[in-house]
Amino acid sequence: MEGEEKQNGPNVGPKIIIIGAGISGIAAGSKLAQQGFNNVKIFEASDRIGGRIWSVPTDAEGNKAEMGANWIHGIERNPIYQIADENHLLQLRNKDKSFRRKDVYMREDGEVISERLVKEVDFTYGMLISKCEEFFACSVPTPEEDDSVGAFLDRTFEENVENYSNGNRRLRELIFWHHKLLECCISGCDNLHEVSLAEFGSYESLPGIHYTIPPGFEAVLDILKQNIPKENIVFNAPVRCINWDLGPDSEYPVCVEMENGEKHYANHVIVTVSLGVLKASSDRFFSPPLPAAKQQALKKLGFGVVNKVFLVFEEPIVDADVFRLNMIWDPDTVVDADLRNSWYRKIYSFEVVHERILVGWLSGKEAVFMESLTEEQIAADCVGILKKMLKHDIPAPIRVIRTRWGTNQLTKGSYSFIAVGSTQQDILELSKPLSSKGVSKPSVLFAGEATHPNFYSTTHGALLTGHREAANIIRMYNPDSGVEDNSDQQDSDQQDDVSN
Repeated sequence: MEGEEKQNGPNVGPKIIIIGAGISGIAAGSKLAQQGFNNVKIFEASDRIGGRIWSVPTDAEGNKAEMGANWIHGIERNPIYQIADENHLLQLRNKDKSFRRKDVYMREDGEVISERLVKEVDFTYGMLISKCEEFFACSVPTPEEDDSVGAFLDRTFEENVENYSNGNRRLRELIFWHHKLLECCISGCDNLHEVSLAEFGSYESLPGIHYTIPPGFEAVLDILKQNIPKENIVFNAPVRCINWDLGPDSEYPVCVEMENGEKHYANHVIVTVSLGVLKASSDRFFSPPLPAAKQQALKKLGFGVVNKVFLVFEEPIVDADVFRLNMIWDPDTVVDADLRNSWYRKIYSFEVVHERILVGWLSGKEAVFMESLTEEQIAADCVGILKKMLKHDIPAPIRVIRTRWGTNQLTKGSYSFIAVGSTQQDILELSKPLSSKGVSKPSVLFAGEATHPNFYSTTHGALLTGHREAANIIRMYNPDSGVEDNSDQQDSDQQDDVSN
């Protein structure tokens, strides 16, 4: 067939195509290879594996900038932690005995806010976030229809501070604002009024602290891909369209058409592209079009932009015991709505990832705007605010590294969230496979962080869904394999087939 290689030797069994070599696609390929499924191709549009996992060297000392995934979120039941721990990727975590622990909270003029006051607001904020989660966990109706996390937090926090005096109250409001900026980066939204209150508790946090991986998050991918023959991963291979209903008379039910015109036929295709790409391209990416319910799920689910800016200095610019500089902005002081003069006010902190390297996080429209600036403009703006807050002169950084996930055509954003108007059921709908007419086995399967109903937005969610769909295929051909998907998904409806 056109564009097809001859299948000889070990390439037996069903033909399987995986679209995307992020951690979900690599996990699926690895699990299939472990079970002897060798007739597999992974098509990756870029020139590297990893997708939204991307570790970039910052200097000659071996320090890495994590452009995407940054933390192992929890320990219990976390396959990423298990891989990292078993392969000694975490062995360097206690190497620096002078590990920075000090969080400093500063206002725009450099005034340091007392630790006591911060802890008081932390406690209140934590209780309110727990209340947000209880609506889903306890199946309790939200106070208002289509209520958002942002609206609920604003209403309830206002009740908590109404008895404080003006100055004390204002400081608490500013610290609360800082917490909301952080929560925007956690959720992946522009503002918390986009996030569904009723579904907020559907996200499951795994117990245990958050780890980073000193050798770089990509080291996990290097371990996972060891089972996959090198020739099975094809780089610079963007897909134009998945023709998923060729009919019972075709030798294969699915044809994957590449941008270069090649056509590859398969029994099964596992789609692992980001929700952002599916939102933007599903109308032309699938032929025939996706079922209406899946299209609606794509439309309703949220997918936001979170970016980072790394500042690499020649010498340390903060005291050795400082771990994070928290920026306590006053939103009421913004007199110029032009993002060119205010984008940096979405950065909630600068974390010291190395004594000479700081990283700031921001989300939403300000994160997208940053992508349009030059590195010189970013450096000047960041140094300007750091000078004001630290109250001493700061040299220009020797290097600026920033992410551009919003305008990245292969991601079109960072990670998913359940937006106002959507539900966990939309994630389950998105994860359902497609079946061609007259074919008993599902033809197109879906994986990726946005298809996990409890671990969306995480690397472990992405990995588990890759395992889930690989396990589904394995069981189709070897029902006695004993292979489980280990995805911790609780709704059996997700395995239902969807026909056009």
